[in-house]
Amino acid sequence: MGAPRSGTTWLAKIIDSHPDILYRHEPDATLPSPSPLTPDALPALLARWAADQSPRTATKQPFFPKSWQSAWKRRLRTLLATGASAAAHLPPPFKAMSRLRIPDFNDKPAPRVAIKSIGWPDGAPVLARTLPDSRTIFILRHPCGQVASVMRGNNQRRFDLKSEGTDMPFDEAAAIRFAARKGVGEAEFQTLPDAAKYGWSWRAFNEPAYAALAAQPNVHVVLYEALCAQPEVLARRILRFAGLHWNPQTEDFVVRSTAHQGRAGYYAIFRNAAAAAENWRTSMPATDQNAVRSVVASSPLARFWPDLMNPG
Repeated sequence: MGAPRSGTTWLAKIIDSHPDILYRHEPDATLPSPSPLTPDALPALLARWAADQSPRTATKQPFFPKSWQSAWKRRLRTLLATGASAAAHLPPPFKAMSRLRIPDFNDKPAPRVAIKSIGWPDGAPVLARTLPDSRTIFILRHPCGQVASVMRGNNQRRFDLKSEGTDMPFDEAAAIRFAARKGVGEAEFQTLPDAAKYGWSWRAFNEPAYAALAAQPNVHVVLYEALCAQPEVLARRILRFAGLHWNPQTEDFVVRSTAHQGRAGYYAIFRNAAAAAENWRTSMPATDQNAVRSVVASSPLARFWPDLMNPG
């Protein structure tokens, strides 16, 4: 789990590259979690997510060979998933194919299920507390890097707006409520530059989630920049924490997904990891960087990035 544009999909695919994993991509987007989530409701919710075979949840590539699935079935599933994704861009009636379920075609039950979310900061702590045998991995990204990426995506119209009456692709009401608890009222919030508003959204998502998760023994916190700097070292640590053995398939994916040269698409998983972690420093206007820093410098999470504490 992590905030949008924090490296969650790459991290999830590192885990999905393990042969024993059945992966579900953001099932909460199509099957929302009840709010508030109670421990009694959790098992049924997880069962629905694990069983979700809708294209939104089941077509995120790349796909990997699995211990629970034969090679020809993997190729068939890949073909169906690719077709469903392509159909989403076709006119009716062909577009209806984009809503077809994508069977797992498993020969036996998958040993482990991995679920990725960018919208479950309230539910993940309930999971960690209720199911001590589960493992939650929470990824944090430098606020300037995350904000720069979200702002770029919003400018390119890649996101659906969260609520009417705003041009922000995040839950602005939640950011306003959080800022108010920190002494910044709504009237003052609305006068802030956009980058500062995005900074408050970063804090509103990450601070409560970190406070609720970090103390749990079955939670592991990862910094995106550290994962980019030492991908194999941290990937080994993450799999070991999750009770998964290191394997050639994961090793190969880690190498291929971090050594891409040339331009990478906005949602690309294969990219130059070291450059991706730091390119905001040259691509993000200094005024926007300073606006984000003015908001997050007082965050308890700022300690993870020394430049936020000592910008000079």
